[in-house]
Amino acid sequence: MRKLKRLFRTIFFMIFIVAMFKVLHNFNLNKDVLPTSAMRIYIKACDEVSEDKLQVNWKYVAALDSLRINNDFSKANIEDAKRIADEFLEVNTSENKFKNSKYKLLSFDEVINKFSYTNKEQEKIYKFLDKLNDKYLVQVDESKKAFIEELTPTAIDIYKNYDILPSIAIGQAIIESNWGNSTLSAEHNNLFGIKSTKSWKGKTVDMKTSENYDDTIVATFRAYDSQKDSLADYAQFLKNNQRYKENGVFNAVDYINQAKAIDKAGYSTKKDETGKNMYADLLIQIIKEYNLQLIDSKVQQESF
Repeated sequence: MRKLKRLFRTIFFMIFIVAMFKVLHNFNLNKDVLPTSAMRIYIKACDEVSEDKLQVNWKYVAALDSLRINNDFSKANIEDAKRIADEFLEVNTSENKFKNSKYKLLSFDEVINKFSYTNKEQEKIYKFLDKLNDKYLVQVDESKKAFIEELTPTAIDIYKNYDILPSIAIGQAIIESNWGNSTLSAEHNNLFGIKSTKSWKGKTVDMKTSENYDDTIVATFRAYDSQKDSLADYAQFLKNNQRYKENGVFNAVDYINQAKAIDKAGYSTKKDETGKNMYADLLIQIIKEYNLQLIDSKVQQESF
């Protein structure tokens, strides 16, 4: 009987040790993970600093701040985050100007070199930045990542040629095509829900669509041979419609102002239950959730 009791105690002790090891192991794996609440602070700080300038990468700011607060993100705050974000922007005094911007967007290495970090401190910062590679405000599956990656090269080309930010083009494609899964997109390659007009000489298709908060109509949409053709026509569609220019779409250099300008210009008539236009808010939300603004930042920084 005593041997049996000792055996039970031994088994219990071993189970306890294994359980504690797993708890400690998971704690060590997750102790440096950035909480969503802190992530929102860094995104908001970068958006505020980037307004009418160039887009600062929130992950860079979070990585630099991680050293200051020793990975205790309960200490993260908007004002300190904005001060760090400001370090990535300089008034551009050179002749090399990106889209006539008054500002230059510095690289992560350039900002790191501004400060007197030791080699060990720099190593900590870079290691933390690596941990943020797959950090989003929402869960992102591989199919959504693939959709974004597929559209990114063409979206960047559109930005360089038409002043439509990559985040805006991809964000609109996500909303209008439901990640490429809508019938209009999957069967007819129309990513943006662009309707046919008298000037359109290409293929068309008639489909039901939600026009307002609770209205459904049948409309005639453009059809394309490929998604790339859809992206190209989307850029032409915005550029050739005077209302987008009149509402400042092409003057906007940050995604929040460009989203609001596109909504104001009447790209979508969708309204919420109170009758308020909801398109800009939806677009801005999608861009934030899937880090699409970081594509803007990469292009703007690499252009110098």
